Amino acid sequence: MTHALHQAWDATIYAIEYFLFAYFLIVNGYYVFTGAVALVRLPWFVKLHLTDPVRRSNSTLDQPVSMLVPAFNEREIIVKSLESMLSLDYANFEVIVINDGSSDDTLELLDEAFELEPYQGIYRVEIPTAEVIEIYQSAIYPELKVIDKKNGGKGDALNAGINLARFPLLFSADADSYYHRQTLQWMTEPFQKDRRTVVVGGAIAVGLPERDKNGGQFQTELPKKLIQRFQVLEYLRAFLATRMGFAPMNALGIVSGACGLWKRDILVACGGFRADTIWEDMEMTLRVHNFCINTGRPYRIDFTPYPVCWTDVPGSLQVLYNQRKGWHRHMSECMMIHRKLLFGNGGFFSWVTMPYLFIFEWLAPVVIVFGTIFTIVTAAVGIVDWAAQVWLLGLVFVLAIMSSVVSILLDEISFTAYRLSSVWALLVATVLENFGYRQFVLAANFMGLVAWLTHQPIRGSTKYPGFFVQAWTPKRRE
Repeated sequence: MTHALHQAWDATIYAIEYFLFAYFLIVNGYYVFTGAVALVRLPWFVKLHLTDPVRRSNSTLDQPVSMLVPAFNEREIIVKSLESMLSLDYANFEVIVINDGSSDDTLELLDEAFELEPYQGIYRVEIPTAEVIEIYQSAIYPELKVIDKKNGGKGDALNAGINLARFPLLFSADADSYYHRQTLQWMTEPFQKDRRTVVVGGAIAVGLPERDKNGGQFQTELPKKLIQRFQVLEYLRAFLATRMGFAPMNALGIVSGACGLWKRDILVACGGFRADTIWEDMEMTLRVHNFCINTGRPYRIDFTPYPVCWTDVPGSLQVLYNQRKGWHRHMSECMMIHRKLLFGNGGFFSWVTMPYLFIFEWLAPVVIVFGTIFTIVTAAVGIVDWAAQVWLLGLVFVLAIMSSVVSILLDEISFTAYRLSSVWALLVATVLENFGYRQFVLAANFMGLVAWLTHQPIRGSTKYPGFFVQAWTPKRRE
């Protein structure tokens, strides 16, 4: 009996070791796959656009766009951000700011800067929202409108913007971001190339740059703080490697809420953005996949790798911790709401992207924490060999650095969002981020999962669709 138990124990230990090693290989296999796709496609993408300078000119044939800008207590940056949007090089667009119950003087600053007057047009409520108090229009910029409403969260604010929007394409923007002058030109291209396109995501870069004297190109500098440079690497990995790799397979799992261009009719058909989740972008991206797959609508969710949006990132550990904790809680919400997409009838998206999101993103904190504890305990009692664990750790370390180096390379051969002189600083950061930073982010992600499981408020928000939330399924066409 003792011998049998010993054999069972050994078999269990070996099974766990094989599982952890397989998990590690598959995760890195995803990174190799998406990085390889991006490495092949990016040079072609850049060359195509460099050989077509005429297309870069502004055309009245471009589809008109409504830019939706939710704002909650954005007094520090709202005016400069809107000036950036209003100066975009595009023939026909409007900007709709939604003041979502700000408790500071955001509305007063907008009035002072843009001379707001009562809006005389019609506001049709297609999607229910929190109460709209008043709607204004700028006397200086007729294309600028402001909705003043009671607080309902970002998703609710975007729904109010959808109700007022006049145009067929809706751009979701952040009030604390800046946008390249050709943002709308670049992001509307996929809609013109393929009529099936329903959503286009754009790349986001870290930094809050100023325009040059000619008002054209951004002059950017690498952030001074090391914690922000680590986030530069994360953004490069996420946008240039991962999303650029998934996009050709119509398998994007998220379109960023700071830089997404959506067809208005698809958002209305999906019922607008949810107001009961802590964030809204990933949930809506998955809902569009869900809607189109289950209603049989041919569709594409595309991605433009141009860094068209520039944003600031947390400069302190506390702010970073709260951000990542919230992000992972939102992923938890999304995995439950759209769990039926996992191994469903969505082809590559259901069988490749969803397993990646479910197993290797959402559950990653649990697996890594368990694996770390398992390795330390078993090595300490002599069950596994310390030397073997050190070699494995070294392999993890090297592959983590390589994924960052590839992302930097992708930027340098394509858009050079950061100057060549900054590359050395980024390369140093690829090594340093493995000693504390990645572990800190992992802990924040783990606590986000715990917060979702235990229904803890995050940033004061008590929104919670429920642990056993009903899986979202769209109604089929009659």
